Amino acid sequence: MPAPVNRQRIGQINSWLLALLAFSLPLSTSAISVLSLLVLACWFVEGRYRDKLREVIANPVCMAVLFYLALYVVGLLWSENKAAGLAMIGRQWKLLLLPVFMTAGRRQDRRLYAGSFLAGMTVAMLITYLVWFGLLHYADVSPEHLTKGTFHVVYDPMLALAIYLLLHEFIWGVTRGWRRWFVLGLAALMVFDMFITKGRAGQMAFFVLLGLLLFQILRKNIVLACLLTIFVLPATFTAGYLFSPTFHGRVQQARSDIARFHVDPRTSVGLRLLYWKNSWEMIKSAPWFGVGTGDFQDAYAELNKKLSPQVEVTDNPHNQYVLVQCQLGLLGLAALLGIFLLQFRQAFTLRDGWERIRVAFPLFFLTIMLTESYLIVYETGFLFSLVSAILYRLPYRLDSGDKVD
Repeated sequence: MPAPVNRQRIGQINSWLLALLAFSLPLSTSAISVLSLLVLACWFVEGRYRDKLREVIANPVCMAVLFYLALYVVGLLWSENKAAGLAMIGRQWKLLLLPVFMTAGRRQDRRLYAGSFLAGMTVAMLITYLVWFGLLHYADVSPEHLTKGTFHVVYDPMLALAIYLLLHEFIWGVTRGWRRWFVLGLAALMVFDMFITKGRAGQMAFFVLLGLLLFQILRKNIVLACLLTIFVLPATFTAGYLFSPTFHGRVQQARSDIARFHVDPRTSVGLRLLYWKNSWEMIKSAPWFGVGTGDFQDAYAELNKKLSPQVEVTDNPHNQYVLVQCQLGLLGLAALLGIFLLQFRQAFTLRDGWERIRVAFPLFFLTIMLTESYLIVYETGFLFSLVSAILYRLPYRLDSGDKVD
């Protein structure tokens, strides 16, 4: 009897560790690393390896992620720069933790994990407001730039997801009474925060998820959903453009960057356009299997000498699809898209009140990956693994029908 009791206790500990990890996602990369290692250690101590392996094999999303990661290993076979290839594989370790998170967590604690993430986002949001009001001062942060360094690149996408989760809870959740209106008020604060911070990828995701939410609310009246979306999204954009100097400035900067791209591409948007343009030449030269796991930077450097020698070389085209297509060709791109297709599939097959969120999450990632390689970015890589583990864990094993925790 002691062994099962100890395993149950370790499972409870791991569930709390996952909650702390969800809380830490927008706050501390060091905490993310430590908590992930603790989860992994408890996962090993808990045992039940055969049951965990069966669950992983039975889960389509899990297997799709593992197949995608295996292609990076296979891609070493035609990569000339093996050291860079191994380094690229090392950057995927966040995704490799998905099976661990899935079999370490407990389905009955999903609201705990979601609430912990929202609590962490609330703390991060309050920090931006303290900076905005001039009550908090620290390095390279000011009322004009509310997040440290380039943190807005990950903060705003997570903020968009948090807003969707809060609105979902307000409309369909179990929260009632004053707490329900507190949820709506918190969502409103986050929406306002979205327009005073500088993450364009997050702002784009916000509009996409807002449109999805309208369709989910009016799913029985698609015509009305289309009409409302056509009105609400432009109206929200216009309000942000007119009343938020930060949002207005970012939109104007993007327009200016695009207009002067052919004259000087060395701008935020211009560099992305240049990376994609040059990468397209790489894709055309190796469309099926790519240049190999570790050869993107070397291959891009050769192209850069010919096409844009005045611009520095990059090791990241700031687009997940372009990066994967360059490295692993159409095979890799198909494997990447297959992950999200299976997530959509499970969204329509699992009926437990979380199906709308299961649709929103892959749509969210498919959107933000247009402007950055978010699966290799530290915080969002963990976000993908942890949230996927929570949302797409099956309530039963496909081979036996037995329920899982």
